[in-house]
Amino acid sequence: MRDDEDESHAVDDDRSSSLSDLADRLDDDPEVDTDRGRDDADEGTKPTLSDLADSISRRRGAGADVDDADLAEWDFVSGDAADGEPLDPKTEAVLELTGEAANVLLSGPGDVPAEESLCSRLMSSSDDGPVNLLVIAITETPSERLSVLENYLSGPVGETAVVDVRNYNREVNYEQYDGPVDIRTVSSPQDLRRIGIVTSKLLSNWEEAPGETRLCFHSLSDLLRLNDDRQRVFRFLHVLRGRVRAAGARAHFHLDPTRHDDPDVGTFESLFDTVLQFDEDGSVSLL
Repeated sequence: MRDDEDESHAVDDDRSSSLSDLADRLDDDPEVDTDRGRDDADEGTKPTLSDLADSISRRRGAGADVDDADLAEWDFVSGDAADGEPLDPKTEAVLELTGEAANVLLSGPGDVPAEESLCSRLMSSSDDGPVNLLVIAITETPSERLSVLENYLSGPVGETAVVDVRNYNREVNYEQYDGPVDIRTVSSPQDLRRIGIVTSKLLSNWEEAPGETRLCFHSLSDLLRLNDDRQRVFRFLHVLRGRVRAAGARAHFHLDPTRHDDPDVGTFESLFDTVLQFDEDGSVSLL
């Protein structure tokens, strides 16, 4: 494990290079160390997704503190949904082609029914068992993001957590959310290190929980809008994808390519195992 001084020096060097050079270097890096401690998953009655969405609407406060002493890999980073109709057979076939990809980029226009249905499909379990839902919400409220899943997702739900990354006033205290939804707040979307630590802790906690774990990052476009340092975001995503893979989870990241330059889109696409591209009319292709 490198100390803070070495890591800080590495980041400064990265800032002087292009994103494409950084991508080439990181592709040669060894995978992130994943030999981390695990917490026992909570047990109890599992709610329906409707119960989860209702519970977070009665918010009473911020999430619990996270012990990040053993998560040094992050030290370098200082509308209504349409009704839930099934996807057409062609779209289902394209989704099947993603196979066992751990990190998927969902690329297309935001806030359209196609985006929401594909998101929920990617959050579904591959079998009849429960699915554990982890949502990273950059600008939306937890209830807004979970309500999208509620309209489309079917099947039992196990653990549910939302990393709420909106701009909070640090002087304001938030009480606990009521109900079984675990809400973890991060005070600023620029605090990439904290986002990574909180997400890693939740993934670690759920490694022994029943069912598959699915992660929705909504959205990468919002994160890029709120962070000018593209290389820093790139390195953040590089570490996060390793944590997802190490936890045996599956993640998808929302990106609206019309909001970014083509070179940036191509560079960030290179981070992911699979890119699912969709249009407003619902057509889907695999890149």
